[in-house]
Amino acid sequence: MTTTVSNTVPETAPEKEVNHPFLSLVIMVIIAAVASYFIPAGQFERVVLDGRTVIDPDSYSRLASNPTTLMSFFESFFKGFKSAAGVMGVVLFVGGAFGIIKRMGILDAAVYTLTSKLKKQGLYVIAPVIMVAIFFNVTFTGMRELDVIFISLMIPICIKLGYDAITALGVVLLASCAGFAAALANPFFTGIAHTIAELPLYSGMWYRFICGMLMLLTGAIFVLRYANKVKADPTKSLLHGTGYHYDVNLEVKTLNTREKLAGLSFLVIFGYMIFGTLTQGFGFTEIAGCFMAMAIIPGLVGGLSPNKICDYWTKGCNDVLVAVLIIFFARSVLTIMEEAHIVDSIIYYLAQIISGSSQLVAAAGIYLSQAAINLFIPSGSGQAVITMPIIIPLADVGDVTRQVAALASQLGDGISNYIYPTNGGLLAVLAIAKVPYTKWVRFFLPLFLFWSVGALIAVVIAQLIQLGPF
Repeated sequence: MTTTVSNTVPETAPEKEVNHPFLSLVIMVIIAAVASYFIPAGQFERVVLDGRTVIDPDSYSRLASNPTTLMSFFESFFKGFKSAAGVMGVVLFVGGAFGIIKRMGILDAAVYTLTSKLKKQGLYVIAPVIMVAIFFNVTFTGMRELDVIFISLMIPICIKLGYDAITALGVVLLASCAGFAAALANPFFTGIAHTIAELPLYSGMWYRFICGMLMLLTGAIFVLRYANKVKADPTKSLLHGTGYHYDVNLEVKTLNTREKLAGLSFLVIFGYMIFGTLTQGFGFTEIAGCFMAMAIIPGLVGGLSPNKICDYWTKGCNDVLVAVLIIFFARSVLTIMEEAHIVDSIIYYLAQIISGSSQLVAAAGIYLSQAAINLFIPSGSGQAVITMPIIIPLADVGDVTRQVAALASQLGDGISNYIYPTNGGLLAVLAIAKVPYTKWVRFFLPLFLFWSVGALIAVVIAQLIQLGPF
């Protein structure tokens, strides 16, 4: 099965080099090491209260200075790797499972079949269905990398229906943003944040689901209004007059019976994982086991040889390797601060700033600070590893519930990921779509501002109702 949309693509100037995400984190490690010479060492007493570890806000005391040495700076990378091994393992299992399904052609075929069957119904049917599918993929797996598959299939469909590439980007990225911000069971941010906060894994899902659905609904309305305007008058397209052309050849295989059963088995195991997460208290061990099953069983059912399963699984792990390595680089930052005993000092001084402010102001402050930090640490998992050990005790001091602190952090991270130019995933999708970053910003900025204000209101409401369990 082959569909082709072919146009001449004009030569473009070389793109400006984008900083590698590792660079930002290495700079953060250096800053943490230098800061250890200026921030006084200190420590809070910690006590176990109702099964969770909390700080005694009146117990802060200064300690002898223990600044980072040159040797401890280099050792921090291995120590970060060792501390983050569990989280890194889960992410690798996720990548391995999707690597097999992707390379079997099941993902491409499923998306193409869905869109082609809905094509006659028009964008008003295609867009909501595709957006819901993308939302649930991202919100439960955090696999934003699959956006590149969706965008490569949506652009020719949108162009053929009389729309433009911005419309296709809106369908894919707005749904992805809603899913990533809501993060119902995202192991990359929510899983890490809840583990550090000692919250029941993926608790408070009902509230995040409401937030996600509101974002998805407003996102769909936003992109469909734009699409309708472009369909009525092509000169209203943000790409009009730019000489935009898109050249794509899609080779989408026809699945045989075994491959269809492989896809079905993947969905069944995935459904079991969600069920276990919601009702059986699945943790990282069980989730990793499910993803391993999602790799092996569909591979065997689909007729892959054991050798080919290993090959595809390895390639899938390679797809997420950068994300995995970002986690341990980020954990190295925390290792530096912990060994220098400056984490509690940072908490103490930040607590003095918010002292006397209301709980609502403190909760809003957490959201805004995470959105700002995301500009420099564009990895959700990396950001969670670095900031949550500081945010959670700070929330305790400010009488903000830990659930609200985690919610504020992931909303601040999730929404801003889709507009900051430091985010490699966003730039990769734009590169495939051949849409300039400035055009995407012009399209997304009004909705970004609307969502940002809405997220801030959602955080305030969550604190007002004392979203918990604690």
